[in-house]
Amino acid sequence: MPAYSIDELIITCMARELSGEVLVSSVTALGALAAHVAKSTHAPDLAVLSTPESGMDAVPLPTLSLGQFLTDNQRAIPLTMEDIFDAIFTDRFRIWINPAQIDQHGNVNISVIGPWDHPKVALVGSRGIPEDTSHLSQGLYYLTSHSPRTVVPKVDFISGAGYTPERAQWLGPYGAPTCLVSDLGVFGWDPAAGRMVPRSLHPGVSADTVRERTGFPLEIPAKVPVTIPPSAQEVAIIHAADPLEVRKLELLSGKEAAEKFAVIYERERQTLHAAWPRRRH
Repeated sequence: MPAYSIDELIITCMARELSGEVLVSSVTALGALAAHVAKSTHAPDLAVLSTPESGMDAVPLPTLSLGQFLTDNQRAIPLTMEDIFDAIFTDRFRIWINPAQIDQHGNVNISVIGPWDHPKVALVGSRGIPEDTSHLSQGLYYLTSHSPRTVVPKVDFISGAGYTPERAQWLGPYGAPTCLVSDLGVFGWDPAAGRMVPRSLHPGVSADTVRERTGFPLEIPAKVPVTIPPSAQEVAIIHAADPLEVRKLELLSGKEAAEKFAVIYERERQTLHAAWPRRRH
């Protein structure tokens, strides 16, 4: 069994959900690597989007500052925002979203923590999630820290709709949540009950641990499959695509994150200078 870290396990679980002739957006390091692993192994028909400017089918190299530089040099296929929205509205788009909160019904929040009129934390806003949660047949979410603060009974603000009365009345099944990958396991939703259910638990994770770290009562069957670990090939693909370990920043905070950030930024700066050396006068 190959050695792997929790981020590599999460990435491979995310990759296994991707297939078909769809456009996959890679807006985070883990999302980018999941798309790259999927395309490199079982889903060659995926079209991977780095940024609208960098285009489609560039290898999504996770970076802090040079993503535009690195992908531009690959001469990717150009796309417009109209192309991207057309893909969303015709269910040919996939994106892994890392929410601040997700609740038992699959509602997600990336807007505010606390009351809307007096929030404790103001976040990035709903962005494109309303369109994603009304048009896509796969609602894909991931968390690097499964805790009662992130997996909650009820989100503080609905940025993206889960199984709500409004979905039953107006939206229909398209856009409903289908998968949550966390550091504890892989979860889905029972469409009939509209509640989260476990699909698999990661190696070494117990049902009691999941219950303790979930903010609402979660029914866990006596026998739940164990998540299949990453293969040696999947781990190697991740290491080759992210040699600076930008992915690790999504698991760190505070001083550890700041120190890791500084190391990665300096190595990226050296990469840029090596590719474009200054002329001596």
